Amino acid sequence: MKSTYELISKYILLFMCIFCLVGCSSKKEVKEELNFYEDNDKLIAIDDVDIKVDEVMPYLLQVKMEFEELGGEDVWDHNDFSGGKKAEDVAKLAVLDNLIRTKILVKKSDEMGITITESEEKDVNAQALKYYNDLEKADIENYHLTKESIFNSFKEYRLVNKVIVEMTKGYVPKEEELNNKLLENENYAKLKSSSLEDMLLSLKVVHIFIKTHEKNDNGEYVLISPDIEEKAKKEIEDIYKKAVDGEEFASLVKKYSQDESTKDNNGEYILPVRLLDDNFQSLIELEPGEISDIKKSDYGYHIFKVIEKILPTDEEVKEFEEEFKKYESQLKEEYKEQLKNSAFNKIYDEWKNNTVVDLNEDLWARIDIFGNINENPISDKNIE
Repeated sequence: MKSTYELISKYILLFMCIFCLVGCSSKKEVKEELNFYEDNDKLIAIDDVDIKVDEVMPYLLQVKMEFEELGGEDVWDHNDFSGGKKAEDVAKLAVLDNLIRTKILVKKSDEMGITITESEEKDVNAQALKYYNDLEKADIENYHLTKESIFNSFKEYRLVNKVIVEMTKGYVPKEEELNNKLLENENYAKLKSSSLEDMLLSLKVVHIFIKTHEKNDNGEYVLISPDIEEKAKKEIEDIYKKAVDGEEFASLVKKYSQDESTKDNNGEYILPVRLLDDNFQSLIELEPGEISDIKKSDYGYHIFKVIEKILPTDEEVKEFEEEFKKYESQLKEEYKEQLKNSAFNKIYDEWKNNTVVDLNEDLWARIDIFGNINENPISDKNIE
């Protein structure tokens, strides 16, 4: 499964933002108030602040929703979701990380004198009420949620956000750091290092194709059969020998090529160099009239004959330069934000290292992702 703890965590760290932005279109009738969880023991102490079970319930629900959105409702059946951990174990780690982070930053907001203004509180309350009213009634009951618990969660998120803004408002990444981040992007690095002539070069080619794969209903290429693949390999090798021995390439195209998209044009088409996969890059080195060696793709075997190298026009160069500048600018903004977050995380890590966190491990081990407090621990791997 492609989902990992790191991928999920990016969603989870923003879950309170999702509270503020996402809501269902339907309205549901809910009780004005519900009782707090019956087993409302202290779950965790962060310095001198006690966190009770009911405070973790909104986190559990949101993480459950996020996991099921990414992996479906059967995501909880995965026993090796990430690094040998069950999906529920990974989800609970994300909940605990985010709960601790939020509470530490809320505590810092008090120390820094950061508060929510009256207008912000009205906005937060409106968003929290909408979120609460849009929840499924079953979720409200299962997680023993109240308007108060949701309102508090929204207020805490707003305070957390204000702390982050305050601590990073003067942050400007070093140019070297930003450039290094840009060059870590393989697509950007390739575009940056290539000459415009090479990047915008197109090849007019004639193409012979023998297929080994076909698209299934999901649009994925799947092998037709091992026998077909073996036969295709032998056939393309025979065709290649005929081509290098001097047999007319156009006649070979007509006789053998299975490329329906170029059949009416005698196998001829324009191939932009920038769209070539890595195993097709050697086509650039061919001169007009030369024939490529056999190329293998995800769907079959290919032989190309280069007819002409088409250089870009001045207009194409100008258009590409403008588009590249936009692309580079967008990447810079994205990486500036990443570097800013990284800088703040270093500050947060220092705060966390100076914070005493005392988790009731027995109680935490008995709480599952569905909001239940079980008689026995749900897993031996919840706590690390």
